Amino acid sequence: MRRWSGGSELFLSIASALLLTASLPAAPPPATNLMHSEFALASTGITDPPDPSRQRPKHGHKAPKPQGVANNEGLGPERARILLRSLTVPGWGQATLGRRGAARTFQVAEAGIWTMFIAFKVQQSLRTEAYIKTAELAAGTDLRHRDDEFRRIVGAFASSDEYNLLVVARDAANIYLSDPANPDLAGYRAYVAKHSLSGSLTWHWADEQSFLRYGGQRKFAQKAGLRANTALGLAIANRLLSALHAARAAGQSPVRTGWRLDVGPGQDDSGQFRAALSTQF
Repeated sequence: MRRWSGGSELFLSIASALLLTASLPAAPPPATNLMHSEFALASTGITDPPDPSRQRPKHGHKAPKPQGVANNEGLGPERARILLRSLTVPGWGQATLGRRGAARTFQVAEAGIWTMFIAFKVQQSLRTEAYIKTAELAAGTDLRHRDDEFRRIVGAFASSDEYNLLVVARDAANIYLSDPANPDLAGYRAYVAKHSLSGSLTWHWADEQSFLRYGGQRKFAQKAGLRANTALGLAIANRLLSALHAARAAGQSPVRTGWRLDVGPGQDDSGQFRAALSTQF
């Protein structure tokens, strides 16, 4: 009886242990320590198919441009026409592209340049007429159909006799009388007779004041001519700038023009404010 009782107790202990084990929740599976590279973490997955937008272009091939972006490379027919328009009339190409602010800027600059050119040419003409009239009244010579070199000589010497003595005779002496042992008097006289100023080419200034006034008037006329030439250079530069601006803007979408006023608090002191006026063209 004791043996059976002990066996029955052992059997009950084993059965209780099995029931307790079955009633406990199942343990979670052990976690696996997965390691991924930076490339795998940045992509959607290691085994996912490659994304065409992430692929690098091969060596020697340019990446295709996204749709909707204008091609701003090269000089196409339309771009060439816009460039030629701005070369012909500054601002014409910008007006074709719808950039009215830039077109007005180049057109106003062109109008101002040609206004200066016309003003300087008129000033040059008036001052030239003034010194021609001075030479006619005070020196007795007509300079209307004379070249600029003769007009310079008239303003450099008091009379034609002084010019013949100091310039013509000196040159003849240097050429024909330079050798004291063998002077060529015939050649000297022939050179002086050929190159001396006479007849309608003679002049004689009546007074020093008229002589100095002639020189000042001629100097001012020359300055006006130089300024007119500078205005022509500015007109060429304005055309080049307009053409470059139009060619650069040909592949871009037109922008909205206008003035904008931005007002905001100051950065250093809260009691101050700053204002900025800006525009784009």
